[in-house]
Amino acid sequence: MAAPAPDYAPDFRITINGAPVPAELRATVTSVRYEDGRNAADRVEIGLANPDLFWLRKHIKGMGFAPFPTRLPALPGQPDSITPEGILDIDNSLALEMGYVGQGVQHMFSGEITGVNATFPNGGMPTLTVVAHDKLHRLGDGKVTRGFGLLPDFLTAMLLAGEHLILPVVDPAIIAVSTLVAVLKAIFVGSGRKQVGQSDLEMLADIAKDYDADFWVEDDVLYLSRFLKEYTPSSTLSWGRSLMDFTPRLTTVGQVAGVSMTFTLREIPLSFVVSVYWDFDHERLGIMVLPGVASKAGLPFSGATFSIMDQPIGSPVDLADSALRIISELRTRLNKRMTGSGSCVGDPAIRAGKLVCLDGLGPDFSGNYRISSATHSIDGSGYQTHFEAFRELIP
Repeated sequence: MAAPAPDYAPDFRITINGAPVPAELRATVTSVRYEDGRNAADRVEIGLANPDLFWLRKHIKGMGFAPFPTRLPALPGQPDSITPEGILDIDNSLALEMGYVGQGVQHMFSGEITGVNATFPNGGMPTLTVVAHDKLHRLGDGKVTRGFGLLPDFLTAMLLAGEHLILPVVDPAIIAVSTLVAVLKAIFVGSGRKQVGQSDLEMLADIAKDYDADFWVEDDVLYLSRFLKEYTPSSTLSWGRSLMDFTPRLTTVGQVAGVSMTFTLREIPLSFVVSVYWDFDHERLGIMVLPGVASKAGLPFSGATFSIMDQPIGSPVDLADSALRIISELRTRLNKRMTGSGSCVGDPAIRAGKLVCLDGLGPDFSGNYRISSATHSIDGSGYQTHFEAFRELIP
């Protein structure tokens, strides 16, 4: 007897305030969309059919509609149930799982309801869209001006997270480097980082950029990391099978082989050039330090170079900050050489930051790609995943 065909019927689970949504709410869900990324809050949109404006009456407090029964007709084969008032209120917690019937669902998102949008079409049924974001959105509220003294940047990041009731987890490498920088600032500068007219999210983004790191929230935990990544593909997508389409983009616009910065000592008229470059032939990173006069004769590597504004050196802090900036600039530019966008059969494992292997695209475009963002959607067309990715030359 032949083995039964796998069941690819999409499935999802929505939990609000810690409890699965009632059957009558689930029955009116028309679409589920989850957007996953880095350095910004993840987003969920849930589309609901809204017969007789049912969901606007007593299930969102403060909407001002006339009283309306809180009971929808019972679904076939299911007992009648009552939906709690205010179930779709702003700030209610919301969790989402996605997957397939018979194969189980995976946890995708945990956050809070941040908006409700209503649509009243000229013809057809009114609809409601419930919008939720993960807890990173809390850091975007308001702008403040304050200083953090001589706190290391990793402690500043942890403080920002803790103020919004989010548990911080910081990469040990960032802890070590930011502690060293803080000690140097205490000795040579005497002051630390300041937050001037910024939101906490903008402040966190500045810290992450200085250390060439990413940040994101999973459930109640905020991660600030350079190295908490997978270097083995979590999924393999084959064109014509699981990979529905893929559009690679290979460009040399803005492409550089190296990044250079000229340093000048303030005390004496002496300058030198530090160049960090990528050796394409041997696929390795190189560093070259030359006196300023010698560098005018030409850099010791071929290809375009990007020069950062000259950096006067008054203390070792300037060297530490500049070194991080050079590496970050080179990595960012080289990793934009090969990018692409694609879509595949819905796969909960395709998440921002994951490494995936794309197969069947020929020798030039097959290989491992780092996912920069992913969108998972379940609607009348089934379950699909759309993603943006890049070939990671320098991890």
